[in-house]
Amino acid sequence: MGASEERSAKLDELDRRIRAAREAQAPKRGKTGDKFTAANMAWRMTLELVVAGLVGAAMGWGLDALFGTLPVFLVVFILLGFAAGVRMVMRSAEELQKKQAAEAAEED
Repeated sequence: MGASEERSAKLDELDRRIRAAREAQAPKRGKTGDKFTAANMAWRMTLELVVAGLVGAAMGWGLDALFGTLPVFLVVFILLGFAAGVRMVMRSAEELQKKQAAEAAEED
């Protein structure tokens, strides 16, 4: 083996050891990945619930104004909006649960 081949082999070995050390010290990601994922999902669920109720209230108020009725439609559509919001929140929670299960299965 020549001097240049020996030097090349030593550099390759050093490169391999540096990569191994960097991988060993790399920060580990949590199960949820990004630390803001839970907060983002909480805000998303809250907004879905509130917006659905507001849309229902606006529709009910508009129908009451259109037909000149007592706030019958307002009450009915607020309840329907709330039910739709709960349904969307449940769907978002199911989506989050499936995502976490997939990440857990990927780690194993």
